[in-house]
Amino acid sequence: MKISVKAARVNADMKAKDVAEALNITITTYSRKENGHSKFYIDEIAQLSRMFKIPLENFFEAGCLERDTI
Repeated sequence: MKISVKAARVNADMKAKDVAEALNITITTYSRKENGHSKFYIDEIAQLSRMFKIPLENFFEAGCLERDTI
């Protein structure tokens, strides 16, 4: 079953502010990503998977970006 990032966060009883801090991004950036206006990076999706205790595959439909490591 696929659920949205927002639903996963709410189910985990976490606040957006706390998730943003854990991802080391601003609340505004997190909100844009959670609401689909921007995409998460793959490392952020992996961290969300661990924080929300939801399989990584759940978030594949949300789409993500790969970070440049240069």
